[in-house]
Amino acid sequence: MTVRNPENAGKTHVSGSNERDLLLRHRDGDTGAFRRLVENYRRPVFSYLVRCGVAEADRDDLFQEVFIRVHAATDAYDESRPLHPWLFTVVANTVRTYHRKRKVRELVFAEGDDQEPHAPHPDAERRAIAEQTANWLEGAMRTLPLAQREVLILTCVESLSQKNVAQILGFPLNTVKTHLRRARLALARRLAKRNAPPSGEVPS
Repeated sequence: MTVRNPENAGKTHVSGSNERDLLLRHRDGDTGAFRRLVENYRRPVFSYLVRCGVAEADRDDLFQEVFIRVHAATDAYDESRPLHPWLFTVVANTVRTYHRKRKVRELVFAEGDDQEPHAPHPDAERRAIAEQTANWLEGAMRTLPLAQREVLILTCVESLSQKNVAQILGFPLNTVKTHLRRARLALARRLAKRNAPPSGEVPS
């Protein structure tokens, strides 16, 4: 089962030498390079935050925290490594820390569930059906265990190799494969159940 970003199905990912050069120029004192790097990664990082269940009210702060961490780790970056998986290691670790802190707050203060309402669908019938399915898929992804969600997003949305994902998340490669397989199976089963005719109805 292939999972695509429903908002940007044809999006070009921002990995490559240009972004790596921006980080290296920032390290060498180019004051504008880091700002351009942040803008280049804004959409994929925000997409990751959304899909990993970061509350809307917290996303801007967490986005800033990610790039504060990137800035702080610039001198430790090995320029022989691709930037994309390195940067998403920072993103994934930041999100994990966020969830740990939020869990503690929920336990201490008994905070209520903070679910976000679904966005309204456009009027055009075909677009509405496509976006309903995309929205359903987004919601279904958010119900997966976090580890499965992380692996699914990094491999299927960010197009990172399973080896890179294992390095980013600190999992053995076989664990990444297992999480990815279980996530895809879970989504496929839920989609099949969603599309099944009501009980007693014969499909046309």
